[in-house]
Amino acid sequence: MRAGRAITHPTTPGPGIPAAKLFLGALATVALFACSPLSAQVQSSQTAAQPSLHEGAPYTLHLYTRLVELPTLILGPDNHPIRALGPKAINIELDQRPSFHPSSIRLEGDDPISLSILIDTQGKEFPLHAAFQTEFPTWLTSSFGPHDRISLYAMHCSLFLTAFNRPPNPTLLGPALNSVIGSATSKKDLAACNDPIGLRNYIDLIMKQSSELPGRRVLLVLANGEDDKGTVRWQDLVSDATLYSVTVFGINVPASPLFGWGGSFEELSQRSGGLNLVTTPGTLPTTLSQLIDLLRQRYILQFPMPADLTGSDHQVFVTVNKSTTVIRPSGITVPMIDPSTRTGPVNIPVGEPSANPTQPQTTPPPPVPND
Repeated sequence: MRAGRAITHPTTPGPGIPAAKLFLGALATVALFACSPLSAQVQSSQTAAQPSLHEGAPYTLHLYTRLVELPTLILGPDNHPIRALGPKAINIELDQRPSFHPSSIRLEGDDPISLSILIDTQGKEFPLHAAFQTEFPTWLTSSFGPHDRISLYAMHCSLFLTAFNRPPNPTLLGPALNSVIGSATSKKDLAACNDPIGLRNYIDLIMKQSSELPGRRVLLVLANGEDDKGTVRWQDLVSDATLYSVTVFGINVPASPLFGWGGSFEELSQRSGGLNLVTTPGTLPTTLSQLIDLLRQRYILQFPMPADLTGSDHQVFVTVNKSTTVIRPSGITVPMIDPSTRTGPVNIPVGEPSANPTQPQTTPPPPVPND
């Protein structure tokens, strides 16, 4: 079955075809950071086969920057991940070239996750806020590992940040979550709310900030659909999510007015490799666990980029040789080893966050275009 979507040319193939947009320019930028000996992961087979002349002799390292990974969510008719697929069951097509199988595949498993959470506190009271604050510490303990990282944002006329790239420690992040929601809901500046900056700009800003993070980048948006403002088009958010390798998930309630712009957000989540999940306060714990389970059970498709591939913008299509309902590739990454944890993938070194993770900071909005 062929399933997915086109991004550069939405008219071909038709709706429902999973594809990812490939930016070779982004890969070249990542390759610059791979020049560090600590970031190299591939050892010359010739060097490895011969014993060194003395203990501690240096190895010759080769960096294969055209070897890429494509995280792909593959779900069956019951919307549960399909397991036990082999490389020959998965087909990859670059642009209009003949399809090929990935050189290797594996489940994402315990790969480090860099999760940014955006909570929209504008409009009417969002019934998931209290449930999310209550469940948050348990979710951190049960679903995340020591190498995962969390960033916390909330918006209400401005964007607030209380934790950036922090480990999943409930003692630290619990107060940070309460602080960011409290800071956002206390701001009632109507003049600022009338500014054209809105949810779309903040989503784009967070995705750009996430591009500096290692691990599998994920953005979780809890919104009730009251805000469809912004100078950034939804189509541009789709492109930026792929460019920055950010998978977007949404969580909202069945009665949410999200349907007003839900089609646009649904497209963003689908084309970035994520899902828009509907839940209630009572089922929120299950939904939060499901979200992380979906990430852990994504397939990581690994393949070398063809040497004769030219240009900077390409489409990647994924098909599976069996009936499925959802195939959603995310942005492409280059696998490298994190020298501190010996885990990957790592794309760009992480900047140092603020000293006080619970002190809210107002994140400046992106500039408004003059035209």
